[in-house]
Amino acid sequence: MNKRISLYKKIGIFRVFKKSLKSIESELEQTFGARIDNAWRIYNVVNIPNDIIEEPYNLRKTDIDKIAEKSVKEYTTGLSKFLDTRGLQELYEFYEVKKVDKYSYLVVIGFSLFKSNEYYDNFRYKIIPTISVISLILLLILLL
Repeated sequence: MNKRISLYKKIGIFRVFKKSLKSIESELEQTFGARIDNAWRIYNVVNIPNDIIEEPYNLRKTDIDKIAEKSVKEYTTGLSKFLDTRGLQELYEFYEVKKVDKYSYLVVIGFSLFKSNEYYDNFRYKIIPTISVISLILLLILLL
């Protein structure tokens, strides 16, 4: 999708994305164990099955990462196919795949046209406090 879209159109498309995620939220939870946070990102911690890792004390870190890569790839491929069938082909992207524990990886998927967590953080920590301070100042001016 073209990244040179106006902010208003991006926000409109983001609303469509949110609505679609809301409609498939329970199915995501049941099928993939994934959840949706307040910034409308899909996230899950993928644990590597014990039957794949036979004797962990014999494995080096690079071996564990190589084995885990296949499991994470299978999970993300399945999730991508699911999202594609729900009409979200170009509306999502993988924000990060990060190792959280020895056998666990965090997978985060979000809106593709802008980072939804940054959008909500800016709104929550910049715009709302600014409006609150300006409103308070105007109220004090009017009362005096």
